[in-house]
Amino acid sequence: MDSVTVRLKAVSVSAARAAGVTGGASAVVLRTEELRSSPAPLLEQALRESPFVHVRHNSRGDLELSVRGSDSRQAAVIMDGVPMTLGWDHRADASLVPVTGAQDIVIIRGLGSLLNGPNSLGGSIEVSHRPPTRNSVWLTGGVDQNSAIVSSAGGERLIGNAMGGSLSMRGGFAYRKRDGFALPDAATDPTASGGLRTNSDLRHVDGFASLNWNGNAGRTLALNVTGFHAERGVPPEEHITTPRLWRYPYNTRVLASLSGNTGTFTTPFGTGSIDAGFGYNGGRLKISTYTDRTYSTTNGEELGDERASVGRVRLTHSLRSATLRAAVTMSGISYRETLSGASADYRQKLNSFGAEVEAPMGGKTTVGGGVVLDQSSTPETGGRTPGQPDLDNVGWRAGMTHDIDSTWRWHASASRRSRFPALRELYSGALNQFQPNPGLKPETLLGVEAGVTMNRMLGGTTSLVAEAAVFRHNLQDAVVRVTVPNPTPPPAMQFRRVNRDRIESGGLELMAGLTIGANRERAFTVSGDAILQRITITDVALAGLPERHSEHNPETRGSFALGVPLPMNLRGVASARLSGAQYCVNADSGIEKTVSGQAATDLSVERGIPVSRGMFRSLRAILAVDNAANATLYDQCGLPQPGRTLRLMFSLR
Repeated sequence: MDSVTVRLKAVSVSAARAAGVTGGASAVVLRTEELRSSPAPLLEQALRESPFVHVRHNSRGDLELSVRGSDSRQAAVIMDGVPMTLGWDHRADASLVPVTGAQDIVIIRGLGSLLNGPNSLGGSIEVSHRPPTRNSVWLTGGVDQNSAIVSSAGGERLIGNAMGGSLSMRGGFAYRKRDGFALPDAATDPTASGGLRTNSDLRHVDGFASLNWNGNAGRTLALNVTGFHAERGVPPEEHITTPRLWRYPYNTRVLASLSGNTGTFTTPFGTGSIDAGFGYNGGRLKISTYTDRTYSTTNGEELGDERASVGRVRLTHSLRSATLRAAVTMSGISYRETLSGASADYRQKLNSFGAEVEAPMGGKTTVGGGVVLDQSSTPETGGRTPGQPDLDNVGWRAGMTHDIDSTWRWHASASRRSRFPALRELYSGALNQFQPNPGLKPETLLGVEAGVTMNRMLGGTTSLVAEAAVFRHNLQDAVVRVTVPNPTPPPAMQFRRVNRDRIESGGLELMAGLTIGANRERAFTVSGDAILQRITITDVALAGLPERHSEHNPETRGSFALGVPLPMNLRGVASARLSGAQYCVNADSGIEKTVSGQAATDLSVERGIPVSRGMFRSLRAILAVDNAANATLYDQCGLPQPGRTLRLMFSLR
């Protein structure tokens, strides 16, 4: 994937748009049609091709996201304006989130806006389905050497005029099946079968539909619905004696958003517009636990039924040369947890009231800033008393952007915001593995960043983009998991979440791309990115203890990709993914373990063939080898990534 950087103020999503705020680093835009990981990717596969975002599977089978050393509950995932990270656990499992039919995935590092709703402080990832511009259909498919298959189909149509505007619709579906992924040669798995990782199978089907109306003066109305159903296994950790032996017999989710914009109107103070949106995020899941690695005899189950709704109204208004943006976001989360036949109901309310102002200073400098009030309450606590008291917190952000000339630009910003604990962190026993702690306080992040961007044409069809950014984060009252000594009743092991640590991270982000040639199919491209960071954890409750490493979070990461035109109109791409050392604490011994640095190489050959008939424009075919050297890379201790995989995929659009 050839990464594209654009200035933050140009980023938008199709439903409730996120405000672009002065002082932020460039956004990274992934165009889904150009991804090489799958013809119908899940969000995980797209993010593994992106710079700066660290993704990894955990022992529950969920995929966790980290931006600039943040925790996975601090990064917001937004689909068509619906925050998927407001829920029972305040994080989205990107390994199941489909991006079928989505055109763009926008990654914003740091706190890019105060108006994205509560609990958004460690970056945002926005998936959008834009309205169609023509009548078209698409068909895609893929297979690998382990007989895993993926396919999708869909289309878009301009229906015609209605109520003084244009009406259009899009829709599609995708299906994925794998019996397991390849086990690298050097990885340990005593129950692997046929070279496939134990319990790593997946069945996944998803679909989406959207209806869009566009009128005069920017008036819009959009309805988007996305849903998926998945069954999957959870590979066991191989570095401990009693790993989780889990399967998800089903994990089902539906997201819907209804949004509209008034278009531009005039007031005595200038011009403005109002957009409003309502989103719904509902899901059901079942977790089954097993007695041994044959996964034939169950010894427990957990059922979850989640319902989250969010409403947002945003005003944009001119104030002479300045621009005011204000937003009200109100959300409600309900969850029914059933453990071994006993059910408990939980409910949380999260609200946010924020405003930002952006103003030019001269012809080349823009300054901006804002404040936000976030609120949290948990009116239903599953019968656990006392519950968490109502909480509120004030956050702020300030930034500046300066265009040195038409090529160079620098930015700087500072922000402070809090994240309220999730219902799961506060009250869940997680199949008797956790003791609840309703006394958890919010985490508070103070962040500072500065950087410079260069975007230059070197003559003709040659362009060079580059960016460097430094950042510093200080997270107070970090929620961490600790082992409970001598639990009652005494299971094999029990944990508890507490506010204990101060986590400080700082680092340097680098990204550059060179393109020679106007035709993407025949262009010569070189791109690379790197993040060099240091993360220190201090236990503020016990003075004198040494600083600790952050678990599962490499302090050095990067990638490099080279694309070259080949004979017979082929194009070859070679890429390398690099990761420095990471650390984990062994749950059996309590001793920190170091996982040495890792590297993997991916190779692919592709060809695009123009199609001039019917609804299709082009045929694209890719032959790829992922992890060509069959290197053993770890998402975290005991959880290796897939080994060498040969894939063939096509897309007809």
